[in-house]
Amino acid sequence: MQVPPVDQPKLPEAAAKVTRKAAVARRAAHQRKHARAAQKQTPAKVVVATPVQKPRDKRPEPLPPADGASAPVVKIPSPVTANPSSSAKIQSEVTLAAVKVAAELAERMTALRVPEGPADTRLVAVLLARPMVNAVSDLAGKVIAIDERYAKSNAKITAAINAAGAAEVLLLEGQATAITRLSNGEVNAAVVALASPEAAEAFPKIAGFRLFTLALKP
Repeated sequence: MQVPPVDQPKLPEAAAKVTRKAAVARRAAHQRKHARAAQKQTPAKVVVATPVQKPRDKRPEPLPPADGASAPVVKIPSPVTANPSSSAKIQSEVTLAAVKVAAELAERMTALRVPEGPADTRLVAVLLARPMVNAVSDLAGKVIAIDERYAKSNAKITAAINAAGAAEVLLLEGQATAITRLSNGEVNAAVVALASPEAAEAFPKIAGFRLFTLALKP
């Protein structure tokens, strides 16, 4: 004898909806739980900011030290060479000073010289000329500079130059010294000293000039 099946009681529709919502909530809670657990197991990533490179300037790069020193060696530009006109000016000043010292020394030697007799008044004119003057005769018709202190001996100096082969020369004084006018190229020769024969013989040679001595007649 078969027993008739017993019908299951059906839940109301409202209760069924509540049951579905509860199941969804349980699944969501379960997923959040697994997500939190996964976050705890994974280490946090550290973001490192990349520094911004500044544009390099145009300064000279240091060279490696040659002697093993720790400090870098910076290459320094070569200094500018001296101006040729400045070098010529310095050379001219050195020449003027050398001639001045030599002339003063010659005059002191002459003043200290003991005369051999009452009539011993011999003097020698020291003549300095430019390099193109090979002999005193090359000064014929030229202007020769002379200082004012030697002006009283102009006649004797002119006679000595004429006797050496240079006719019609003109001894000319000026505001500047004779050696200055010679160094500046205003004249071809200059009388730089009147001294005794011994002092004139000891007169030093000046680079870039020719030296002549002319004996003056008493």
